[in-house]
Amino acid sequence: MMKTAELHELSKATWSEFGQAVDAGQVDRAIMAIGSLEQHGPHLPLSTDTIIADHLASQIASRCKTAILLPSIEFGCSSEHVSFPGTMSIGSDTLSNILLEITASLMQNRLKRFFIINGHGGNRGTIEVALTKIKQALPEMQVYSFTVIDVVKPKFNQIRRSGRGMLGHADELETSMMLAIDPSLVDMSKAVRESPSLPTSLSFESEDMARTSFAWNAKELSKSGIIGDPEMASADSGMVLLNYAVEVICSIINEP
Repeated sequence: MMKTAELHELSKATWSEFGQAVDAGQVDRAIMAIGSLEQHGPHLPLSTDTIIADHLASQIASRCKTAILLPSIEFGCSSEHVSFPGTMSIGSDTLSNILLEITASLMQNRLKRFFIINGHGGNRGTIEVALTKIKQALPEMQVYSFTVIDVVKPKFNQIRRSGRGMLGHADELETSMMLAIDPSLVDMSKAVRESPSLPTSLSFESEDMARTSFAWNAKELSKSGIIGDPEMASADSGMVLLNYAVEVICSIINEP
């Protein structure tokens, strides 16, 4: 059996091990990844967002001595990609309610700090709404969310090889991180460059989307499902981005 001092993943603990760890103050916060099951071009797997969020959540939880890692949510709000085969999407109300109910369960287990590692940009709006609902329903809870592409964007801007505006989906950023995590899941022979068909005033760069929000459908913008230039990706860049995300998020999660 697992020793209490080694408790890391909730799903691998017994109820008594977990209860003892909470009683002893060894666990006081929870971390959970949320991803998606959606097309990521012809070169990346459908679970790309989940794989990246899973990887980061595990790394982050291992560096936070009082954190417990929850099982990931592998479905997200992916309606913009449903015209591509394999995409499985849940509604925003469904995801919001799941988060509210998980948070209520954490509260029942005396954990009042909850950190979400979100790997899918399309989940961002729903999660933000859910955070408001959670705070209204459970005022004592502290819930925070980190969207990976937003967290790593400052570092990506320093090392990127693709031009501005060539960022959006299954691009240099995501492909680089996947190459660093598991290159066996990436088929670079099928990676293609595809520029999004957007008005010149719009882009998927974080700073532009913070200024102007817009709805979109992947099939209308891209034949391959790719928005950007994954040919510029590298495992070295991916590792830089992953390490940066871990450092940034851990600095917040490890605050007293």
